[in-house]
Amino acid sequence: MSRSLAPPTDLPAADPGSAQPDSVVRLRVLCAAAMGTVLASYTLLVPAAAAVGWTAGDGLSFDGAFAAAIPLWLAAHQIPLVLSGQPFSVLPLLPTAVLFAVVALGAGWALRRLGGRLRHDGGPVLVGIAGAHAAVAVLGSALLPRAAEVAAQPWAAMVGAGLLAGSAALTGMLRSCGLPPEWRTGPAWLRVGMRGGALALAGLTAVASVLLVVALVTAAPRMVTAYRALAPTFGDGLGVTLLGLAYLPNAAVGALSWAVGAGFSVGTATMSPFDARPGVPSSFPLLAALPTGVPPVWAPAVLALPVIVGLLVGLSVRRALPVPADRIRATVVAGLVAASGATLLALLAGGRLAAGPYDPVRFPPELVAPATLLWVGGVAAVVAILRRPDENPEYAEVVDESARPPAEETAEETAESAADHAEVEAEVEADEEADESAEPVDDDEVDTPAADDIDDEDDPDDEDDDTERPVAEHDAPPVEAVDVDPPPAPAVAPPRRKVFRRRAAEPPAPKRPRTVADLVAERAAERAAAERAAGDAEGDGPG
Repeated sequence: MSRSLAPPTDLPAADPGSAQPDSVVRLRVLCAAAMGTVLASYTLLVPAAAAVGWTAGDGLSFDGAFAAAIPLWLAAHQIPLVLSGQPFSVLPLLPTAVLFAVVALGAGWALRRLGGRLRHDGGPVLVGIAGAHAAVAVLGSALLPRAAEVAAQPWAAMVGAGLLAGSAALTGMLRSCGLPPEWRTGPAWLRVGMRGGALALAGLTAVASVLLVVALVTAAPRMVTAYRALAPTFGDGLGVTLLGLAYLPNAAVGALSWAVGAGFSVGTATMSPFDARPGVPSSFPLLAALPTGVPPVWAPAVLALPVIVGLLVGLSVRRALPVPADRIRATVVAGLVAASGATLLALLAGGRLAAGPYDPVRFPPELVAPATLLWVGGVAAVVAILRRPDENPEYAEVVDESARPPAEETAEETAESAADHAEVEAEVEADEEADESAEPVDDDEVDTPAADDIDDEDDPDDEDDDTERPVAEHDAPPVEAVDVDPPPAPAVAPPRRKVFRRRAAEPPAPKRPRTVADLVAERAAERAAAERAAGDAEGDGPG
């Protein structure tokens, strides 16, 4: 059995001006994207590893910098590590963000070089990049010397690196070429809800950043004291500063958890807008910025910030969708997206901290998710379903479905129906013009018929004259003619006049707007009457 080597026919048409790469070029592009993102992300971490080694007093050497960059590269993939036999999973998010951006850019570049067809070329790019990062992570975790203080589980390295690199690659490809056309056929409320969820995450990130800045400024004296105790020299201060910058996104996630009311905990210390229990004081600057007493009275008012984010999401959904039911669906989607994103950040930012007095660091996802869903999704839903006074409902013409012509009618029937509608409309307009032209007639204006047209039966007096008058022929003797005055004529009642009066035109009654269904129904009734008349005529004809 022979197999066709022709490309599939269901692929979207590519740009006619761009030539599609052959198999060799495709292989080169895929390899460059897979290994290029691995090498680029690793190279960016080498200077950081060198700075950490130099500030720790180990000297500056290229071999040591490249060796120290391996654990940093694994930590950037959020792979749990083991430090001196103790679990360490509170990993910095700043290197993860840098690696995510590098992988996304590389995946977008590869997809564009292959033709920009996500459905056809996206799969190889995604598998190549995710597989390369997973393989290198397993290799790096296995090559770490047993005498080293840092170790990682190979299976955890494979899963963590593969998931993170795959997510970054998919994000980069979608950002580079957009969604395929067949993916854009979903309902409008789903797209609006996804955009609302992204807006909610951006707003919560802005709220967390503002609160973090306020907390750092408020705790500046304690942070200065911690710097002086932990890093008395310039090198030590530089190393502590770099470490603090790497964990700054983790602190922002803590501010986000505090803002929605879920709070967070570091060891035995817990903080929330409603309560705070201080723990063991720390000399690390970020931990020194933690609250040390009962939160102020105005602290619960911070919940208004996520409420404002929910208001913005609700307004955006309300402007994009006119139907209240679609608005509710979109706000539900936006709330779920925001809650999922906040929960994922809470899971990534926390973890074990080497079984010390500050272990574990928790941003409780079981509280972050419902709190975000309430303050963002709930408020957005309320705003979306409310109606302003200036929003008037729009009325649409209601057509009787039973009178609607069938959808499978032919072109001739459609043309005939249109002609009938036009004829009916012309008749209606003619009737209206005739009613308007008719003028009222006074009672004095009458039409009197001629005397010859009056029937004798209408005059009873004439009948009496005919019956009572005697006729003399032979019985009476002849008499001489004498001039005699004629008898007075009997009083004859004036003939009755038939009065024909024209009824004054009455003001037309207000007409109900005629719809297409009315016109079609009238035309159908006329046709039925014509068919009955034709049938009667055929029945009365000669057999």
